[in-house]
Amino acid sequence: MNFEHYNRVVASIYQASTDTAHWDQALKDVSHYFSSQGAGLFIQNPQVNYVAPLSFLGLNDGFLASYSDYYGDINPTFAEYEELRAGTMFTEQVFNQRHQDSEYYNNTTFYNEWMQPQGFAHAAGGMLTVENNEMLHFTLLRSAEQGQYSQHELTLLKEFSQHILSAVKYSKVFEQLNYRMMSAEHMLGCLGQGLVVLGQDLQVLDLNQAAANQIENNLLLCIRKGKLRSTNMSFNKQLAKQSQQIITNGSLNIEIPIRLDLPTYQQLLLLLMPAPPTVQTYFNRPVIILIIQDNQSSEPLNMHYLQCSYHLTASETRLMSYLLDGCELKRAAIACGVTYETARWYLKSIFEKTSTHRQVDLIMKVNTDPAARYTR
Repeated sequence: MNFEHYNRVVASIYQASTDTAHWDQALKDVSHYFSSQGAGLFIQNPQVNYVAPLSFLGLNDGFLASYSDYYGDINPTFAEYEELRAGTMFTEQVFNQRHQDSEYYNNTTFYNEWMQPQGFAHAAGGMLTVENNEMLHFTLLRSAEQGQYSQHELTLLKEFSQHILSAVKYSKVFEQLNYRMMSAEHMLGCLGQGLVVLGQDLQVLDLNQAAANQIENNLLLCIRKGKLRSTNMSFNKQLAKQSQQIITNGSLNIEIPIRLDLPTYQQLLLLLMPAPPTVQTYFNRPVIILIIQDNQSSEPLNMHYLQCSYHLTASETRLMSYLLDGCELKRAAIACGVTYETARWYLKSIFEKTSTHRQVDLIMKVNTDPAARYTR
């Protein structure tokens, strides 16, 4: 084995942990080491048919898009994912042996409609890790001329995969460190709506100027002894109860915003939501976010801009408008006059086009876009 070449590839992998833009080069280096034409590093959740490529090599945009939209779901690797284990490398022979059919893999729709048209005949890779049903996968692809991956190559690939997994974990650490080095005031200041960061006991940890103005100018909310309080006792109980529910949901990885019921303050929108991971890291404790919006004075969302900017369809734009107001997906589906399953399909497309993964991320992204609202 050429240890100098091996070490250069390992160094390239770890460079990507501090510079995410280097992942494409790292995949190129690994692919070259294994004489491969294509490679992919991606996250997949088979339970919700979710695929998110982190970095791909050797694929054009059309095939990459079709993989995320359809072919990733029927890839034998994920159709039979329950039998795979993290750290176990596979080739097409694994599936042939499992089905006792030497042509099983070559007869799959995935092989004939996705791999073969690109000139790929052989694949090797594996699931690196799984967390909360999300699997991190790495795959190499070869042409028929380059031949099958040998057992020796699979052993080496497992070693490289462990380095890739470590680099991905390190990259998350560096992302958190970089966020700590940035001021959270930047995010708070850019948000178009009022935003308050709350601790578990409703302690106000931070807020932007828009939120301070909203609290000062309404008769419902106030800050007493550093905690957010209401002059309405029943609403105080609702605020405490729903805040605790958001924290509980966060621990269960349920990240659905909750709109607070304000029958006597209909012009005021209050939306509780779990804080994004980067915000949790910055405050180093469980925190939640309260968005405050005065519907009478705030500028409306420029949905035409959002539709054009993210290439949304009219139906996706309509659904997104309800999601941005904090509506739960089932409620938004009813408002749009579509079935829940159709709304789920629209939501998946919205997430892909906006590069978000959760409703909370979508709300934060749009509300930190200075062009997302009309200006007078």
